[in-house]
Amino acid sequence: MTEATIGTRRPNRRFWLPLLVLAAATLLVYSVSFFNGFVLDDEMIIVNNPQTLSLSNVPDVLFAPDLIKPYYRPLNRATYLFDYQVAGLNPAWYHGVNIVIHLGNALLLYLVCRRLLSDRWAALAVGLLFAVHPANSEAVNWVSARNTLMALFFSLASLLAYLEGRMKGNTLLVVSPLLYFCGLLSKETGLMMSAVFFVLTFFPMQEGEARLSWKDRIILLSPYFILTLVYFGMRFYSLQGVVGTPVPASGLLERVAQNYHIIPQYLALLLYPADLTLFHKVPQGGLFSPPWHLAALLFLTWMVWLALSSRNRVALFGLVWFVINYAPISNIVPIPSDQITERYLYMPAVGFFFGLGAVLSWISARANLRFAKAAVVVLLVAASAVTVHRNLDWRNALSLFTSGVRNDPESPGAHYNLGTAHMENGDLAAARREWERTLTLNARHGEAMMQMGTLAAIGGDLRTAEAYYRAALQTPPGQTDPNKSMAHLNLGKICEKRGDLKQALQHYRLFMKTVPVTYMEYKGDTERRIKLLEQS
Repeated sequence: MTEATIGTRRPNRRFWLPLLVLAAATLLVYSVSFFNGFVLDDEMIIVNNPQTLSLSNVPDVLFAPDLIKPYYRPLNRATYLFDYQVAGLNPAWYHGVNIVIHLGNALLLYLVCRRLLSDRWAALAVGLLFAVHPANSEAVNWVSARNTLMALFFSLASLLAYLEGRMKGNTLLVVSPLLYFCGLLSKETGLMMSAVFFVLTFFPMQEGEARLSWKDRIILLSPYFILTLVYFGMRFYSLQGVVGTPVPASGLLERVAQNYHIIPQYLALLLYPADLTLFHKVPQGGLFSPPWHLAALLFLTWMVWLALSSRNRVALFGLVWFVINYAPISNIVPIPSDQITERYLYMPAVGFFFGLGAVLSWISARANLRFAKAAVVVLLVAASAVTVHRNLDWRNALSLFTSGVRNDPESPGAHYNLGTAHMENGDLAAARREWERTLTLNARHGEAMMQMGTLAAIGGDLRTAEAYYRAALQTPPGQTDPNKSMAHLNLGKICEKRGDLKQALQHYRLFMKTVPVTYMEYKGDTERRIKLLEQS
């Protein structure tokens, strides 16, 4: 074997070996997820959604809103259409696609860090820790969260193409805006990359990267701007408006102030991901409720000061990435979902991992690398074990909501959803116990009242059922049925059964006016009932 042959093989091995290690670690940790089923909104968004079941619906996929109107994510929906053509409704395939996209994100993060960090080992450690981090489990295991995975994939791919293009001046600077556009079509949060690229035109990230004149900056940013306009044109056409729903100005200060309690919980998920659940709560209270939130924010402030004072470009870029990508989940614009969810952290957390890479690179240059590597290995093993355990929680709705109750026995939402899972499995006694526990924890939980009314109606006690439904109408808005449409529907049936047709018609019309996407399956039968009552 000649020296020339050795010289050509070694770089290939140094390039491919870290990628294979990343692939092996990711697939090993998420192998149990292939046996998970569809959960939560998967039934509505994928299984029972006609848009995802036929190629004839391609125009609707491209130029129609998602089931929930403010959302416009055509590329994400197109992947479900592709999935169905390949594997029908086999959940293993859908989970496999999510895992592959997550693996792609880990690989891209490693490759970006290789461009930004001088230490190859630090870049690999960052990629591995991201790949197996427990906080990412929700985004990977929930098939309907694929839009989040895709948005990050195209964002990192666009960033890598941008960095390569800036150094080599090649056609990758044309590819980068196209990848950015794909991120926009995957999820609205892809728009935040426009701010990232704007920052990068002023602050070079790589050694030897030339500063740009104003003319060069305009030329470089123009394709991103043009494709952003194209995206908003498509969005306006599909939603009949740019936003889709009005953004309330009232309550802005209160929503911003809630980040005092939200940011520490996200920080805790990154540093000590033991509290993994669908039911994170925003505490009500001041600076010392709970006390550790103030300490966490002071620690975060200290870390920001260290990043600023060090003038480390990668650490500063990580900070910028986190701030920019945290903005969409800061609730400045109200999110029609929970205020804190682990999948929301998936994209901003990359900024944390950039900062971690800067720290590991600094340690590698100044400390005993053997001990640093040992510490990273311990972290990887511990994180992988927690992630595997969390992946098992996503087998089905029953195991997922059981884990929610186990995580927080005092959570009304966890008990309510566990009761719903028991009912779907035909265990009405267990469902009743969970809903009674829900009402013990929150006496004004309207959705639990409606379910208790349904149990009473199933048992033939229409008087008790009616009392529950009417009580539910007086409760605060819930999450899945904020306007209590199902209470109106069931009250309409009770009124119709006892001959009060006028009131039945009134309740049916209120149901049709307020029905959420979750209960669209009842719309056809209700329209038929309304027509018959109007004729009579």
